[in-house]
Amino acid sequence: MGSRITITAGSLAIAVTMALTACGSLGKSHDPGGGRKELKETVAATAGTPEKLGAPIGSHDIQISDSGKLFLVKVELYPLRRDQGFVTVNVRLTRTDAGDNPDRWQIASAFEGDTIALAFSGVTLVDRKNRKRHLVARSGDQDAKPGQVKYLASSGLSSVFVQAGQSVELYAMFGAPPDDVSAVDVVIPRVPVFENVPLG
Repeated sequence: MGSRITITAGSLAIAVTMALTACGSLGKSHDPGGGRKELKETVAATAGTPEKLGAPIGSHDIQISDSGKLFLVKVELYPLRRDQGFVTVNVRLTRTDAGDNPDRWQIASAFEGDTIALAFSGVTLVDRKNRKRHLVARSGDQDAKPGQVKYLASSGLSSVFVQAGQSVELYAMFGAPPDDVSAVDVVIPRVPVFENVPLG
């Protein structure tokens, strides 16, 4: 049985001080502008744990190529719920390749998309009803240069290494779409789109 490692949960209290996510029309591009450590170290905060989030509502099996090595990863998505003006995307990533594979997968920039953050910051929510794309919320100076932007998302992913059979939970927070939006598409770099995901 493979081991399961969870990035520690952080406080959501800081969320009220953070800026809401940027939005844009569909079709437009958006540019919002460490050493090796053990996975058990605290390298990022998650907004919840699987025990609190309930059962996954969807999953995709993907292949990640990194430094000439191929890793099989199962991506599970948890329910989306509004909470004090925010929506959090929570996923679990599980290495499903052979247990005797000694190579470790370094998450690093795998999910940063067009951002420069080594974080789970490339995720977007697509509101088809209003033709809007919601970007991950960010903190601090909205005019910060690329690479200096701080996102409300799992970060420090250059220090996260996942072995075969291990799991890790990641999160990204967004300003909530309007109340009349009941479903969104969840777009994660390198992962097939989770379409029409209910938004509670």
